[in-house]
Amino acid sequence: MEQNEPPALSEDLNVENLIQEIEHTTALAGKSRRDGNLSSDHTERLYDKIAVSFNDLTELIDVKNYTNAFFSQQGIDRVVIPNIRTNYPSLRLQLLSLLKTLFKKAPSTANAFIPTNIIDMLLDVFENDDNLAFKAHALDVMYQWLPNNPKLQARVMKLKGLEPFYEQISKLDSNVVRKLLDLFNIILEEHLHARNGKQKSKHDYEMFKFYQMIGLVERMSTPTVCYGLLNIFKDTIAFSGNSREIFGPVAKLLMNIQPFCLNLYKGKNTAIDIFKNLHDFFKESVEKELFKDTQLNVTDIDFILTEYKDKVKEHYKDEF
Repeated sequence: MEQNEPPALSEDLNVENLIQEIEHTTALAGKSRRDGNLSSDHTERLYDKIAVSFNDLTELIDVKNYTNAFFSQQGIDRVVIPNIRTNYPSLRLQLLSLLKTLFKKAPSTANAFIPTNIIDMLLDVFENDDNLAFKAHALDVMYQWLPNNPKLQARVMKLKGLEPFYEQISKLDSNVVRKLLDLFNIILEEHLHARNGKQKSKHDYEMFKFYQMIGLVERMSTPTVCYGLLNIFKDTIAFSGNSREIFGPVAKLLMNIQPFCLNLYKGKNTAIDIFKNLHDFFKESVEKELFKDTQLNVTDIDFILTEYKDKVKEHYKDEF
């Protein structure tokens, strides 16, 4: 729970001491890297020391909820921003952990105080870092930060679009894929609601225009996105053996994109094969009672998979 009362003196002192320690070591590490007068091992030890201090800071925030103290001491500007572009794995991990903890302990405060350009680092990690755990941490932060935040969504769409998200699917484990698909569904439904809802006030109209400007719905109708999403459905079988729950967000995604992508899939041999294989795999899983202990509605999932499997066999003139 977020706390609005002023932080106690001990909170300020503990947090301030760690912030000062990180500031001091960051300055030393930066000077060492620029001047090149110390060995690379020495510089790495300095960054490892910064990572340890970040870990201590994260634990204070997580265990004692010193979130207000961190923000009141300008922790983002003083220690996060100066280290945000680091490539040192230990430090990058701690930065991601700190951001996750801030959103977990005080989501609205974090949303208010953390600048939108930090999303650039998260996108870079998710798209380019080879460490799968780092990708998962970056997604955890975006999962908290992106929904109901059209300003941030606009930045993501302008910088990267949707491609990095579905292009990373094959590199992720089933639990991360499930969260990614869930996030995709949440944001798409948010846009559909904003675009289709009634504008009862000036604010509603302004939000409608803003979501329209982002253009997610329009982008959903493009072959690039639809065929990119098709690869997700192709990969689902590989993930399903590890996580039965992945069929839930997959089925919801199929329902959400049906108005945009189904016609593009019609008559395409690749799509025909993918949806047949996906439906066959699902039926086999049901027969083996693999969904017995889950909360999934197998009837609804079977219906949407059957609908796609049957309809993609129809001929459709591709106007694109």
